[in-house]
Amino acid sequence: MQANQLQKSLWLLLMVLSALLISSLVPAFKVGSIEIKKTDLLADIKGDLPELTETPAVATIVTDSVIDSVIQVKPTSVPQPFPCADKNCLQDFSPNKITLKNFFRALKQSNRRQVRIAFYGDSFIEGDVLCGSFRDTLQSLFGGSGVGFVPIASEVAQYRTSIQHSYTNWEAYSLVGKQSPQIILGISGHAFVPLPDNEAEFKPPRKPANKKFDRISLFYKSEKEAPIRYVVNDTLTVNDTLPASILANQVVLQANQAATIKLSFPNADSLIAYGLNFDSETGIFVDNLAMRGNSGIGLYGLDTTNLKQFNHYLDYKLILLQYGLNVVTETDSTDYTWYETRMVRVVNRIKAIFPDAGIVLIGISDRAGNQNGKILTIPAIARMRKTQLKIAQRTQIAYWDLFEAMGGENSIVKFAEAKPPLAAKDFTHLTFLGGRRLAKKLADALLFERTRYEKKPDL
Repeated sequence: MQANQLQKSLWLLLMVLSALLISSLVPAFKVGSIEIKKTDLLADIKGDLPELTETPAVATIVTDSVIDSVIQVKPTSVPQPFPCADKNCLQDFSPNKITLKNFFRALKQSNRRQVRIAFYGDSFIEGDVLCGSFRDTLQSLFGGSGVGFVPIASEVAQYRTSIQHSYTNWEAYSLVGKQSPQIILGISGHAFVPLPDNEAEFKPPRKPANKKFDRISLFYKSEKEAPIRYVVNDTLTVNDTLPASILANQVVLQANQAATIKLSFPNADSLIAYGLNFDSETGIFVDNLAMRGNSGIGLYGLDTTNLKQFNHYLDYKLILLQYGLNVVTETDSTDYTWYETRMVRVVNRIKAIFPDAGIVLIGISDRAGNQNGKILTIPAIARMRKTQLKIAQRTQIAYWDLFEAMGGENSIVKFAEAKPPLAAKDFTHLTFLGGRRLAKKLADALLFERTRYEKKPDL
């Protein structure tokens, strides 16, 4: 009798399940005002699953601690448009979107060779306020040790934290300062002529302690041989002679694993010194080529032959251009067509000089001023953003919207009022903490773009 009841229960269960499965095939319908919804036996399970529209093989998100997470998911059978994390993406206006192709290819070999980035900009990035964290993040991912190229002298040497730097008795030339037809400017737009009793000293950053330079090289040019004297670790003195070179030349100094180096050039006749390069044989390097007061237009005045010579040694794979703040003012109402025309010439010239480098134009940051008694984003920012987007489109390079990355309208005000502050009270420049935050955004955007490139079959 009990077995018979069990058999009836099993048949009843099968009948109920069959009815439910059949009902799940019936679409939703209405009977009068009553809506009959479609039955879904798996609704409770599906509700806990995220909806996937795109699945990169590896999506890397960089955080203040370098990497927050690496998410790995299997690709879908039908690729969908690649989503942009937090709308923090590069816009690539090149045909087939291959502006950064060489850069991403080089990253795959960073354990065997150098990968170099030139970061041009104005006072917004000087002192490594943004570049420092950007460099540290990339080096932690792709290797490399050193701050890269550092000019012999710098207005911001006293507060740059990525290297300790002091100097005396140098005559400075630059794109925005003193110029001479006889003084050919270098890759950073600077050149320095030694005066009597000249000296330049460099030490690693104070943190982490006991850090040393892996390799140090000097960039210079001189019509005649030039004597050089340098002291390593305050004990080892080297007296040498630099060979004559009418083009920019690079000489590696005998200072491996140095904790300090102090240079001087006695009786230098025709010597022009450009700067020192601190690097290692492999890994990624970010050269901070900032110049206070530069609008970017001045780059057109750099000597083509000298730039190509620098690139012969440095072989840049990526060039970042951050400009615009020295053009806009609180009362300016121009549409910046003149700036667009000139910067298109600059970018096209850079493309010709550095043919293997991808170029990213970084849009203007937020800047605020007194608008009818309130500190608000100045109106000229919107017009400059439109202009820079047109520049990127016309020259077919990539564009990164720094204004949006900061948070958009009045974000610089929020930065300045944050505790601790992320920006200065001039509502224009960043603190190092603010630079760190935006460096993360820039690294995220580059790495996110990298995942899209790696999905292309030709890479």
